[in-house]
Amino acid sequence: MSPLAFRRFTVLALAFCLAVIVWGAYVRATGSGAGCGDHWPTCNGDLIPRAPSTQTMIEFTHRTTSGLALVSVVVMLLWARRIHPAGHAVRRAAGWSLGLMLSEALLGAMLVKLELVANNATANRAVGMSLHLMNTFLLLAAMTSTAAWAWLGDRRVKWAGTPALVFGAALVSTAVVGVTGAVTALGDTLHQQAVSNPFVEVLIQFRIVHPLLAIVATLALLGAASVGRTRAGRWSNALIAVVLMQVVVGLINVQLAAPVAVQLIHLLLADLVWVLLVVISRARLGEPVTSTSTSRA
Repeated sequence: MSPLAFRRFTVLALAFCLAVIVWGAYVRATGSGAGCGDHWPTCNGDLIPRAPSTQTMIEFTHRTTSGLALVSVVVMLLWARRIHPAGHAVRRAAGWSLGLMLSEALLGAMLVKLELVANNATANRAVGMSLHLMNTFLLLAAMTSTAAWAWLGDRRVKWAGTPALVFGAALVSTAVVGVTGAVTALGDTLHQQAVSNPFVEVLIQFRIVHPLLAIVATLALLGAASVGRTRAGRWSNALIAVVLMQVVVGLINVQLAAPVAVQLIHLLLADLVWVLLVVISRARLGEPVTSTSTSRA
């Protein structure tokens, strides 16, 4: 069990999790959230669906890949505990990853059991999706931190001074924009599916909020990239590039009335922005811990 193999595994697990998240957005965008009915963890009462429809296969695929993502995080935690000593940052981050992966599954189950999927056009669904999105961001932060500490070594983040304020502002504003983006995407999806009620009209009117907040978040992200150049120059350059791509894709999304493919690209870029921001904050604010930095072979 070489440390290098573990580092590579943390990156692969993170990449797979990103793919599962994007597929989850595809489930929502295609109205396939009710593809397995209100059954969970079974699909329409069966472990493997019989004569499944397209929507059932889309939802079942998401559940299957989500299960594999959970398995990968369990492996990551066990592996981290095997090669790193007690108290190491990697072990802590891997533990958080598992806890948040489990809460992610519970939130997904809640949406299904309460039927907050498909054509459901209520405020409860918007709240449920927002909670799900925030948990997803926290999960990505934990998995990214696991990978970052595996490559950088044991560190403690020192939240003090101007750099910490800049990164804090960038993280909070990005999370808020992510939530407003999820709510906006819900409104677009329901509108495309010809679902009409007063709440959908509110969601349509809410569209203007997301791009306005995105401008604020973009400025905060550029500030974080500038501060991060001290210890993470290449990652900061990557963050700037992804942020600019996100702005362009966001404009295209608005102009084309949010087609599914562009929505998915927009989400993936948003997740990449978050991952890069976490990496840079860890590199810039993290202080080495020499007493626990040694790994066991």
